[in-house]
Amino acid sequence: MNRIILLIMLATSIVIAQPQWNDDDSPPFRGKGAICEKLDLSADQQKQFDKMQSDMQKKKIDIRSKIQTLRIDIKDLFKEDNPDKGKIESKMNEVTKLQGEMKKNHLDFWFGVNKILKTDQQKIWKEHRMMFGQGKGFDRPRGTMKKGHGMRGMMRGDCGMRP
Repeated sequence: MNRIILLIMLATSIVIAQPQWNDDDSPPFRGKGAICEKLDLSADQQKQFDKMQSDMQKKKIDIRSKIQTLRIDIKDLFKEDNPDKGKIESKMNEVTKLQGEMKKNHLDFWFGVNKILKTDQQKIWKEHRMMFGQGKGFDRPRGTMKKGHGMRGMMRGDCGMRP
């Protein structure tokens, strides 16, 4: 009986220790507002940032839904009696194209934010961006998430505008 209780306690602690995911399958956000505090955005800049961030999220949702639909199509093509390699490759190419579009949108967002910043703020923003190239995102403690997830925190908007 004691072993069962111990096992339940161990399993519960393992489940509780797992990272919590948001409804958009993004890693949990850490360091909320860190970059915006450093940037010290004016009210007008904050408003512009919020609009760009909102527009970015809408584009991201649209692209992700298209990618998910294509992935279902690919699965269906594989299930056919005689899968057509050409059709599958075509769908895979569409997914790759959309993933590139998503990356381009992230780039557009970064440059859009950079454009509304003053020179001293741009230096901070650029330094912040350089951290992502080294796999050091502000939205995760070192070693807890896969390399490359740092941009997700920025794209979700880390300036304290999340509910």
